[in-house]
Amino acid sequence: MVSGKIRIKFHKIGKLKFISHLDLCRTLKGAFGRAGVPIKYSQGFNPHPKMVFSMPLPVGAESVCEYLDITLTEPREERELINAINAQLTPELKMLEIYEGGKDFMDIALAEYEFFFDDLSMEELKKLLEGGLPIVKKSKKGMIEVDLRPRIVRYEITEREGTTRFHAFLSAESNDFVNPELLVRALERAVEHPVEFYSIMRLNLYTADASAFR
Repeated sequence: MVSGKIRIKFHKIGKLKFISHLDLCRTLKGAFGRAGVPIKYSQGFNPHPKMVFSMPLPVGAESVCEYLDITLTEPREERELINAINAQLTPELKMLEIYEGGKDFMDIALAEYEFFFDDLSMEELKKLLEGGLPIVKKSKKGMIEVDLRPRIVRYEITEREGTTRFHAFLSAESNDFVNPELLVRALERAVEHPVEFYSIMRLNLYTADASAFR
């Protein structure tokens, strides 16, 4: 049984990787309503369900470790709540776990990703990672150039049947977040040819002491 503030872990995969964050909010709002989830709403003339997400996921990227905090106005049994919500969704957007408590989203320091490239060879990628990966990004001070290479904490590169697998741990602190899509753009800039055929999957999140986020 869960009550009050709860955390939901879910995945967003397949074709649903192309929906925006705004569309995701609308989709979940509808699903929660149809499932009868007793979620707390904001006050004012245009009340909406109070939902807080862990960290941004770029359009086109998949994830098996998305987190959402909501507040229940009535207690509910965990499994019944998961089943009720999932009955309103497709398998590509699925609630995996519901529990009370959890670490603060500000504690997230690392994000684990798996990239697959069809038009970037293992040798090209290894060579690129030997140097810097400068890219222009938006900041509170405007557009600035940053080097993403120091923000790749550790990685592994393998290749199979012409596809390059890049398993990487990227900085995910609030003031030093590496957008995985921006990393692809930095690689593209460095290699000086288009990188178009690739996929991104977020696998896990970690705190600064390397413990799994939950």
